[in-house]
Amino acid sequence: MRTMIFLAAVLASSTAVAEPRWPAPQLRVRSETIIIEGHVPPTVQPKPVKNYVRIAPAYSDYAIDHDAWGKAWLLLDISARGDVTRVKLLKHPGLDLDKIAIDTALDMKFEPALDDRGQAIASSLVWPIEWPSYWWMIDIHGLATRVPDEIAYVPCRGSGPMHMGSVHPVYRDCGTFKLSALETEPWIDAR
Repeated sequence: MRTMIFLAAVLASSTAVAEPRWPAPQLRVRSETIIIEGHVPPTVQPKPVKNYVRIAPAYSDYAIDHDAWGKAWLLLDISARGDVTRVKLLKHPGLDLDKIAIDTALDMKFEPALDDRGQAIASSLVWPIEWPSYWWMIDIHGLATRVPDEIAYVPCRGSGPMHMGSVHPVYRDCGTFKLSALETEPWIDAR
């Protein structure tokens, strides 16, 4: 049985990325810890072994063809070894990207969370995966393998008129998830 469960909204580890606009008032803090079941969170939270926020995930044909921007929010269960053992899709990205989001999350590796004695423990973490517009990335950088720092300057969907002066006018998906998804969405176990 898990002794501690916690959630931490983890965003880009790069300092060049601006704070996202949070539509949900309960998620206004850059890294928010929510204590569940009355337990204290680990002293050291899990850390990704790679900068997964900057590695562009695979795209679906639909996302490429429709030049759409997608974002998923996932709840990751991380073992004491740092492996992702199961995933809960809190915000579906659509665009035929759901399976890609799940597979990407299950392939991630972390340095495990540590308790107050320095022992590795299992933990849970909320993690975003973002798919910038494929053709925006090609137009701006010539390739779509690394998420660029410039995504912070792309306006969020619903934030106003299209910025037609841009090289590639597109809106970013800045949406978050409903907290009710923590209870209602099913767990997907590792292969």
